[in-house]
Amino acid sequence: MTAYHSAQNGPEAAVAALLRCPVCGQTVRLDRRSIVCPARHTFDLSKHGYINLLTRPARAKYDKRLFQSRRAVLLGGLYDPLHELAAAKILQSCGGKSPLRLLDAGSGEGSHLARIRGKIAAETGQAIWGVGIDLAKEGVEMAARSYPELLWCVGDLARSPLGAGCFDAVLNILSPANYEEFSRLLAPGGVVLKVIPEPDYLIELRRLLQPDADRPVTAGSRAKAHFRERFTMIDEDRLRCRVRLDRPLLPHLAAMTPLSWQAGEEALQRIAALDQLEMTIDLAVLIGRNAD
Repeated sequence: MTAYHSAQNGPEAAVAALLRCPVCGQTVRLDRRSIVCPARHTFDLSKHGYINLLTRPARAKYDKRLFQSRRAVLLGGLYDPLHELAAAKILQSCGGKSPLRLLDAGSGEGSHLARIRGKIAAETGQAIWGVGIDLAKEGVEMAARSYPELLWCVGDLARSPLGAGCFDAVLNILSPANYEEFSRLLAPGGVVLKVIPEPDYLIELRRLLQPDADRPVTAGSRAKAHFRERFTMIDEDRLRCRVRLDRPLLPHLAAMTPLSWQAGEEALQRIAALDQLEMTIDLAVLIGRNAD
């Protein structure tokens, strides 16, 4: 038995303690295939096993095709070094907790959380509760289909459906952040693991898609400064390596990023015609705790 029942049976009652009603903020309970608060605000578990906790329709920027391509590239190994490092950092920072409660804020199609959780479980054998939340229903649905042992939510961190102090580690991987909310969600001693692109991240792909790919980039420095303002830094690593992707993955590589949205058809065909491409992974991995 995992921390959750299968998608057909819904999450276990213990997991309801991680959630809050996004309308009124009260605790929730499971009622068959629904999450219900004392004010009777009700959110149903979908047939695919995720919970939609949006209070109003939201239009996500990413579509199903992008998430399918991202899944293909993730399973192809591009981010394996990141998953290894992230798992090690979480174990180092809060590995003694059992169950270890992980949240992926901006979880997309779910593979980052599933891979990191799997590596921690293989190393320790400990119980791990994993929750992923994203605004994009298409990504969350893919995650729930593929990883039913985890809890997946469509939700907006600006109107959070998650309980205060419920998570030992919040992952925020190449995704927009809401640091005020992350701070609220952290359990005592919990950590935020933030992944920020460095200047050479996917530089080979960017050179193929963007004529100005080599211009100076300052967004990463600003993002790191913002993180340091909000959290007490306990660790920082720069992950830099090269990973080879073979021809079947290259169209997915281009399609998984918004960089391709403005690229011309000629550039996309040039990528698809390559036999292989070595990609640079260049990422800052920051670990922080709530300031005392």
